[in-house]
Amino acid sequence: MRATVLLLLGLAALASADTTSYHGHRLVSVLPHTQVGVDLVNTLVNTHHVQEWTHARGPGVPVDLLVPPRSFEALVSTMNRNGISVTVKIDDVQAVIDQQMEEHRARKSASRAFDHTQYHTLEEIYSLLDEVEAGSSLVTTYTAGTTYEGRDIRVAKVSAGGTKQTIWVDCGIHAREWVSPATCQYMLDQLTSGYGSDSEVTALLDTYDFHIMPVANPDGYEYTWTADRLWRKNRVPYGNLGCHGTDPNRNFDSDFGGPGTSDSPCASTYHGPYAFSEKESQAIRDSVIALDVKMFWTIHAYSQLWMTPYGYTHDLPLNYDEQYRVAGIGEAALEAVHGTQYEYGNIADVIYMAAGGSTDWAYDTAGIQYTYALEMRDTGTYGFLLPAEQIIPTGEETWAGMIAAINAVN
Repeated sequence: MRATVLLLLGLAALASADTTSYHGHRLVSVLPHTQVGVDLVNTLVNTHHVQEWTHARGPGVPVDLLVPPRSFEALVSTMNRNGISVTVKIDDVQAVIDQQMEEHRARKSASRAFDHTQYHTLEEIYSLLDEVEAGSSLVTTYTAGTTYEGRDIRVAKVSAGGTKQTIWVDCGIHAREWVSPATCQYMLDQLTSGYGSDSEVTALLDTYDFHIMPVANPDGYEYTWTADRLWRKNRVPYGNLGCHGTDPNRNFDSDFGGPGTSDSPCASTYHGPYAFSEKESQAIRDSVIALDVKMFWTIHAYSQLWMTPYGYTHDLPLNYDEQYRVAGIGEAALEAVHGTQYEYGNIADVIYMAAGGSTDWAYDTAGIQYTYALEMRDTGTYGFLLPAEQIIPTGEETWAGMIAAINAVN
């Protein structure tokens, strides 16, 4: 018995050693008031090994930073000396992660039913897809690709029959953005439960097919459950450097390797060795170009932004005025549900420059005239750790905005 206990303790210690801990890490918001202050924030991010949750876009725009305990005092002191205010939003990030994981375990032990009041593992999400396909004549699923670690990248096709144009939606291309896959699950539920009983949903499915990829980065998403809750990229290994992961949303051939990307495999925005080197970007590309896509959506979190091309340049697409018009209609419908306000416009101006993104590729190469990237709740109170009780209101408002935008182009 004693040997068994020691073995279990040893295994637990090993598992703990392999898990990234954020004990003592603080989520802080800093507010630079000048361009000098913005430049200083960017410098401090690098010198103090601080993880950016949002990027320093310009004077007067708050920046969310995850600060390790060893860097906190020095960073705050430097900020204060330079007139940059610092507000602590989360005092111990690991405590929030632990609490949310415990809430998930408690809900799962109380009920085996799948619902939208909690986040779900990759296995649970794929089990849901199987159940929905088995129980609904509207849904068929297919595998769009297989990842480096052998996990399927799955898509649910929702169709009321006939040959129609497609609405494409992918979620979870960045692993830590858990509310994104949860929102795709919510959309799938609305479509399958609403056809024939909800007039808006019925009209949508009588006009379009929907192809929904609920987890575009399954390796990374699973890793956030088992090892590092705040992991962003996929899990491709770069053994000579001891690093893992490419950012799939920097791996498309829209100005590949351009601004907002990194050449280093250790960086969170590493673009990969070449365009479409990654299974995740290949899966989206190959699926989309095989379809007649009317609108392309990629769903992210967080910052409450509704964005159009381009990310790799401040130049605007030829139909920017039309895309902007539709975005405005969608944002108004979204805001009307719970009062959540989004900023909307082109990626480079609204958030930051980012080359190699799927939204730009969908417009430039796939020729889709309406392509949008959404950054959902919140604006930094919880950031990537959005509480599970906000899944349903996030789904409700996002779905309302998307319906309005789709109807605006009919």
